[in-house]
Amino acid sequence: MSFPEVGDTLDIFTLTSKLHDGALTTLFLAEDQLSREEVVLKIPCGDILNHPIILYHYQNEERISRLLDHPGIVRFIHRQRSQQYIIMEKISGQDLRAKVGRDRSLELHDALALMDNLCDVVGYLHKQSIIHLDLKPENIICLENSKIKLIDFGLASCGSLPDLLAFDLLNPQGTPWYIAPEQLLGERADPRCDIYSMGMLFYEMLSGQLPWPRSSKIQVARRRLRHEPAPPRYYNPDIPPQIQAIILRAISRHAGDRYSSVQELQNDLKSWKQLPITTRGNTVKRPSVWRRLFPGRSVQMPAEKNKLKSKRLNRKPQIIGAIIDSSTRNNMLKEVRKQALIRSGEVTLVHVIEEESDCHTTRYGITVEGEQMMAGLDVSVQNLRRFSIDPGIRLIRGEVIEVLGDLCKNLGAELLILGVSRKEKSLLRGASVQRRLERKKECTCQVVVAVEEQFSPETGLKDLHPNQLTAKQVLACDIFLVDLWFEHLHYHTELIYQLLLYPEQKIDHNKINCRFGQFLVSLKTSENWLQLVEILDPIYLKFQEILSRMAELPAHDHVGLQDIYIRESLPLSCQFKKELSLVSLSLRTHLQSEPPLVPFLTDASCPVTMPTLACHGPLLGALTLDQDLCVLIEKNQVGN
Repeated sequence: MSFPEVGDTLDIFTLTSKLHDGALTTLFLAEDQLSREEVVLKIPCGDILNHPIILYHYQNEERISRLLDHPGIVRFIHRQRSQQYIIMEKISGQDLRAKVGRDRSLELHDALALMDNLCDVVGYLHKQSIIHLDLKPENIICLENSKIKLIDFGLASCGSLPDLLAFDLLNPQGTPWYIAPEQLLGERADPRCDIYSMGMLFYEMLSGQLPWPRSSKIQVARRRLRHEPAPPRYYNPDIPPQIQAIILRAISRHAGDRYSSVQELQNDLKSWKQLPITTRGNTVKRPSVWRRLFPGRSVQMPAEKNKLKSKRLNRKPQIIGAIIDSSTRNNMLKEVRKQALIRSGEVTLVHVIEEESDCHTTRYGITVEGEQMMAGLDVSVQNLRRFSIDPGIRLIRGEVIEVLGDLCKNLGAELLILGVSRKEKSLLRGASVQRRLERKKECTCQVVVAVEEQFSPETGLKDLHPNQLTAKQVLACDIFLVDLWFEHLHYHTELIYQLLLYPEQKIDHNKINCRFGQFLVSLKTSENWLQLVEILDPIYLKFQEILSRMAELPAHDHVGLQDIYIRESLPLSCQFKKELSLVSLSLRTHLQSEPPLVPFLTDASCPVTMPTLACHGPLLGALTLDQDLCVLIEKNQVGN
């Protein structure tokens, strides 16, 4: 998979220009072919084995972005995508860096107005249990009337999501001269980290300076663990003493000495003139030589923080898929998918980065391997998201057995699924890993080496008599039926998008080119499955009839299209799910011992009626289609 360039089309977006080409991501300005609106696409780079942070930043922002909805935060646009990238609104404005920096400062009233808006945005985040952890001028876009848009959530943490950056990345993340001292020690769960960064931003807005050197060297950054900052009035004595006292409290070395909440900081900013003038606020001198030679108590991480990594993240069953060899990844993914559907579990895909030499040739080879892996992970993620399974991806350095064993223990995983060897001429290495893990006493989960399925319901069911089916084959059929439902929802949605994007083009939807139709044709060739045909054929014909009426609508009749889609198409998808449940029950009729039930087929509820589940895959496509139809209808009404 080659990296896209200007002029290329990515899904329904045409890339019109390159806005930024960075080490971690590339930003493109793009046009939505459907709405004709300009958007920004943020595409992660592919060198993920040399630099795992690339994948972690992307994954983190993509997940957290689904939870954000505030006028002071960049609007994220969620669509079904063919590869990993983030879609955002285009923002017209300059970042705060264009206004502040070395010897460039703001007037007090302008800085206060910006801080008030920043407090509103960060306060909203904290109420959602989200901590930004990378507040800096480059991530704040200034609009008119001191309004702002906060961007870049690649380093953020969220209380409702596993913090994979905290688990797997040892080095502190963030811009060293803005992040809180405790972030240098690995703290990522304390909202007061953001309060510290806000204080640093306010310091720079008013003084044009920072109290610490702009150095990425860790030994320089760690001075803040013991030393007090120079007061901002040292650089700008016109700063009111009450304002300086607010800043110094916000950037206190110890989190307990700072404001306890953004609201408390905002209240002081609004009523700063009524605050008393203190000695601390009035000083214009740097800390004394004595204090510099004999600084105060160093910032320490609470002991309990070290225990966070070993806590189980939630109550759902945890399933780990280990990526050992790309050539057998499909087998591993199929087994992961099956087990996740049976157990209603959460999935983690892990690749262990084993130590290699650091020569230039080796690094280049790892770069190429990483780019290939990124493309493979795109496929893996999209494969699982088709079933509304959203896998977490982890790239962990170390020795395979140690890493996998520790991960099973830390996640409390029920199942570890392996492919086979990623080393040439070592065909038994996957099994060897299994044996070594099972001998490892600390490994707490069942280990399975996935093998290729010998039975394909899609093509093989027609050749069997109902009483010939084994329990294993019936379970394979159940998984196929789940796949069939999601696949047909995607197929149906994509056909409607074709009608929207190319209204003048005739689409022959009567061709049997969907899996549902092909499966029915296969079943009709055998007299053994007439009962299944009787269940499914009316649903298929109804789908075809609905598509025929959609295709016959006048071009740009978005109201009519939405009416049929909402009133008939989506309810029929729910009915289709119920009929698939009947098919599953019919397949089990002759079994002596039944395989485990797949909850998707036994649950009476329908996913398309629950928008909160539509975060990815065909469900996201269905929700997005409804939203796009609303946008097109509104544009037509404005145009008329």
